[in-house]
Amino acid sequence: MNAKVWSKTIASIYFSNIFLIFLSLALNIETVIKIGLPINSLEYYLFVTSATVLFYLYAYRVPKKFKYSSNIRIQFYIDNRKKIDFFACFLIICFTYSGIKLFNKSIDHVDIMSWKWILVLILTGIFAFGYYDFNIGISLRKTMWLKPFLIGWTWAITTVFLPVLFLMLENNRHYPLDAKFYFLFIQTFMYCLVNAILFDLKDYEDDSNRNLKTFVVKYGYHFTLNKIILPLIFIGFLSFLLFGILYNLYLHRILFMLIPIIGLAIFSFKLNRPKPILYYLIAIDGMIFLKAICGILSVVLFE
Repeated sequence: MNAKVWSKTIASIYFSNIFLIFLSLALNIETVIKIGLPINSLEYYLFVTSATVLFYLYAYRVPKKFKYSSNIRIQFYIDNRKKIDFFACFLIICFTYSGIKLFNKSIDHVDIMSWKWILVLILTGIFAFGYYDFNIGISLRKTMWLKPFLIGWTWAITTVFLPVLFLMLENNRHYPLDAKFYFLFIQTFMYCLVNAILFDLKDYEDDSNRNLKTFVVKYGYHFTLNKIILPLIFIGFLSFLLFGILYNLYLHRILFMLIPIIGLAIFSFKLNRPKPILYYLIAIDGMIFLKAICGILSVVLFE
């Protein structure tokens, strides 16, 4: 495979959101391994990964009237409409099939869910619905504080909350949630929130022209990077460190767990100048994937 074909393949994987399948899968597996629970069913992983990719495909849909765009990601969707439509149909089939299987396995055990769990699901559904630009009076994507919060919250719910919930529903067994669960939820939320703000850096000029009130548009590129992103990374660093100390983990395991947050800090320091969109996609999604892999290995190698 020559360099041109390889580059085109990598771009297709990230622009089409295929990489999110691996990302969602890794984060879900990290959760159950870190908490010490059994692996979820195949139907669950099929359901959550297909739902994740469909969510983003719909968010980045391009009207058929558009024939050209200066944004290379949008142009990718224009040039590959039929392939994207076929991919979306395949995902809808996977989502429907796995959803029906999960429903049949879980319907008799819904009484195991507390009202708090149900409330979390309802709020998450509202947040997810508000991510799209529907005419409901407010668009969360155009609200500075809500957009990164929404993304961080949704990823934490679908990769930390849902795997535990569906284990309970499928096995009709209540798993007690200790501090490990809440630490992991907060860490995942904070990590994805920072990545969401970082991701807005790539759209600085485009968001400014469309009057989207992101952190970058409101405060500027360098202020967002130095005064918002880096302090949040430092808070994340402290949370990882605190987790290791409270659970009396060995120093080498704590250092191993800190690899993703250190990598995120190094990546942020290198963003003094705007980069191509594919660079952001690979690096930012890669940082989240690194977090999941390090989380899994920290248990597999050191427990």
